[in-house]
Amino acid sequence: MKKAVLVLMALFLLTATCWAQGMAPKGQDVTITGKLSCTFCNLPAAGGKCSKECCQACIKSGDPALLTDEKGGLYILLSGEHEKPLMNPERMDLVESKIKVTGIVVKRDGIQAIYVKKMEKAQ
Repeated sequence: MKKAVLVLMALFLLTATCWAQGMAPKGQDVTITGKLSCTFCNLPAAGGKCSKECCQACIKSGDPALLTDEKGGLYILLSGEHEKPLMNPERMDLVESKIKVTGIVVKRDGIQAIYVKKMEKAQ
């Protein structure tokens, strides 16, 4: 739990720093395929056994969405647009599914996040 709080605090600082300076995030453009889930249930334990409804409730309550790639890498997902929520009703339907995310990956102090430009169900 302590680790999750520290990750969320660092993520907040990373996001606030980018937007406070009035600049778009800088990083590498990527397209990554993986499973969409919530940080609360899946960050503490790899392959958390959370249901779709549980993850949706976690994300609706404010937990960041999490992408776990095919190698087990974890990416916190952030909106690619300032002051616009990442998870709309269409994207909420993708929770606990295999998805493809395109965006800008940013790594800082052991945290990696993707500023999402596009999210879709993977083939």
